[in-house]
Amino acid sequence: MEPGITISDMNIQELNSWWADKHVKKELAPETKRDLFLETEKDFNRKQIQVLVGLRRTGKSTIMFQLIEKLINKKINPVNILYTSFDEAELQGKKFDEILKEYSEITNLDYKKEKIYWFIDEIQKSKNWADNVKLIYDNFKNIKLFLSGSASLSILIESKKNLAGRVIYYELKPLAFKEFLRIKGIAIKDSEVNIHKELLEKEFEKFILRPFPEIINEEEIPFIKNYIRSAVIEPVILKDIPKEFEDVDIILLEKLVDIFLKNPGQYLQVDDLANDLKRTKKTIYNALFYLEFSFLIKRVLNYRPSTRSTSRKLSRVYAYHPCICIPFEVPKEKYVENLVFSELDTKYYWRDKGKEIDFLKDNIPVEVKYASKIEKEDRKHIDYFLKKYSKKLGIDKAYMITKDFEGKKDHIQFLPLWKFCFGGL
Repeated sequence: MEPGITISDMNIQELNSWWADKHVKKELAPETKRDLFLETEKDFNRKQIQVLVGLRRTGKSTIMFQLIEKLINKKINPVNILYTSFDEAELQGKKFDEILKEYSEITNLDYKKEKIYWFIDEIQKSKNWADNVKLIYDNFKNIKLFLSGSASLSILIESKKNLAGRVIYYELKPLAFKEFLRIKGIAIKDSEVNIHKELLEKEFEKFILRPFPEIINEEEIPFIKNYIRSAVIEPVILKDIPKEFEDVDIILLEKLVDIFLKNPGQYLQVDDLANDLKRTKKTIYNALFYLEFSFLIKRVLNYRPSTRSTSRKLSRVYAYHPCICIPFEVPKEKYVENLVFSELDTKYYWRDKGKEIDFLKDNIPVEVKYASKIEKEDRKHIDYFLKKYSKKLGIDKAYMITKDFEGKKDHIQFLPLWKFCFGGL
């Protein structure tokens, strides 16, 4: 290799150990798969670029390595599979054709002619990545690209601007309950959920504090809290956001994270935040934008069924996933509400004249009441909503997520939280 080439300094052969070993190391590609693996595998033969985004530590790299192992098992020559990560500072200023030339020098493969599968981690950290990706996609039909990134917005904006029609997106979230069970080797059919009720309830209490693959068997709660703070939250605030945006107010980000993650579901009052934190409204809005883009918070809008519109003035702020609230000693009821929000993956709640429904999922009202006994008073807002909007919205049912109460009363289905997380609505 020529003097000055830095890719060897990063041990590219070590990053691509399958070139020599003919398989991926088991610690990189465990046998148990995330649900999203099957979706990415199904689309792998498509020519489009596949882009996997998500919160840190959810296992994006693991899915890449599992796909690499799958290719090797299909008798693809391991040398034709390249993995690079732009977490490495040495790579971040390099153009893609430079990397490919170095790859060809190491492997003696002609990247312009050979079929190559190129997996690129943390793509958003690469300078001018979208232009580079477009160049490869348009000029080298022999190269299949699979990308990952921990920041969603920059990837989506750049992709829409430069890669329209060329990209398939996937979002990898923290573990779902069924995935948690599967990784622990617990296989329970939907039809047997009541038979294994005691086991599921016990495992669910473990799951809600351990939704990252690396900590599913961790016993020490202080370690879990520190892991989420130091491996998930702090890198986003201290590294990811400042790298993506100029003049970032890190102290403000830390204060907003503290405010929102200690009390998920609160109403967004920008004027009050600006006054309390001594910042302009524009600065607050920018900070909120950064936190949303980096998978730390999500806003829920107030849906107006009467006009089929939404109100941003009454938006509520939740953690992107409740697990990132764990270091902040959130009350159980708030944690549960955030968990239901995350599981529903909805954009709306409803509030009007003092009445409120926690969430709307496809216009169907979903209330969260983490209690064992449900009173008539607890369901009055659902009753009101159904009476007023059922015909207009074409709905005839509602759900209430409870602690352990189950059953049906009129149009309301009551579901224990653990069962909802196992099987959905």
